[in-house]
Amino acid sequence: MKETALLAVKIGVSLALLGYLLVTTDLEALLARVRAGDMLLLVAAVLLYTGMILLSMWRWRVLISAQGYPAPIRHLSASYLVATFFNNFLPSNIGGDLIRVKDSSKLTGSKTASLVIIAVDRILGFGALYALAALAYLVGGPAVRHLAGARVVLLGLGVLFAVLSYVYFRPGTARALMARTGLNSLPWARDRFEVMQGAVHVYRQDLRSVLGAFGASLALQTLFIYYYYTIAQALRIPLSLPACFLMVPLCTLVQTVPISFNGWGIRESVFILYFHQVGLPRDSALAFSLVGAGLMVLLSLSGAVAWTTRGPVETPA
Repeated sequence: MKETALLAVKIGVSLALLGYLLVTTDLEALLARVRAGDMLLLVAAVLLYTGMILLSMWRWRVLISAQGYPAPIRHLSASYLVATFFNNFLPSNIGGDLIRVKDSSKLTGSKTASLVIIAVDRILGFGALYALAALAYLVGGPAVRHLAGARVVLLGLGVLFAVLSYVYFRPGTARALMARTGLNSLPWARDRFEVMQGAVHVYRQDLRSVLGAFGASLALQTLFIYYYYTIAQALRIPLSLPACFLMVPLCTLVQTVPISFNGWGIRESVFILYFHQVGLPRDSALAFSLVGAGLMVLLSLSGAVAWTTRGPVETPA
């Protein structure tokens, strides 16, 4: 009941925010901008999104292969498409990861090991997004550094990634935390911790695979930013590329805060704030956000086809 109530609150927050934004925006200007969109550039955005999906699949395969497990691309691609579809409709914007954990556990033989792989996959993705945002902040000049919350978010995430890096590169740190918290006295926690430690140790030993996966993360996050930049160009919104390189990562990071349904409403509010700060109108921000997110939802429907046509997920030969 608590989970249902929390979901209802998140949906309510999203609906309230979207309703308020739509009521307080010039809808005629918004619709006119969308109708006048450049179809060729929207097709280019679709191609960029496709590149993102392919790189995401490849990164996942690299991380699974590094653990010594088979990683058939056909198996992983079907699972990733299904997960991408459910990411848009499950209560959390990482809900599709549960599907990837379940599917890949057929390959690894352990849901805990699969969870570590997905967690590393996510951390590398957010780390790459953070790196691009930090670079844009440093080289973008005063035109982008004044964006609300940019310094606070980047500093806070910098501390978080520094802590994660310390734990990763200093073996024994996590084990010491387990001992201090008393969790190592619980058999179920100790067993899962040992599996997790084993998987992390493999990544420490195979730095080449981790760097390759991080390189793929940088490439796909760059495509993600260019995807939104292309959306802006398609809608004839004069958004500069440096602003886009900081604005999109910041908004993506902020919308992961679990106070709305998959970031709907929060994403649009943040884009409206940032567009205002760079001198762009409210209707442009809302069109930019709704078209960009809406197009990704439509493209993710291919995952629904994969879900309905695939049979039971079995361990590939």
